[in-house]
Amino acid sequence: MPLTRAEARKIALAFEGASEGPYFGKPAVFVAEKFLTRVHTKEEAMVLAIGSMEMRDMMLEAEPRLFYITDHYKKFPYLLARLSKLDKATLKDLLSARVLQIAAKAKKKRAAPALAKKKITKKKKI
Repeated sequence: MPLTRAEARKIALAFEGASEGPYFGKPAVFVAEKFLTRVHTKEEAMVLAIGSMEMRDMMLEAEPRLFYITDHYKKFPYLLARLSKLDKATLKDLLSARVLQIAAKAKKKRAAPALAKKKITKKKKI
């Protein structure tokens, strides 16, 4: 059964730490202050951030009835998922993957200063 805009928004906001705010002037959902998703204002679709252009292109090729892009998104690792073809479980899976990506990047960012500090400490010992 296809999702409504309200159902899709509710699913996105159910993720731990999710909040709403503007993203390029449009309402969006964020996790850890990073873009998670938004209901497209003109299309009957969800805007999804994908890890890379290669992954986006593979998803477009694998599921053309579900995923598509407009000219606006051609240069960015984002795609649109048609609400008419999207179910709750699939949306949760897609958003979960993005939440994991956000968490991994945050962990890597937190580790970077610690690694830099260790390198500085080693240089001082020499």
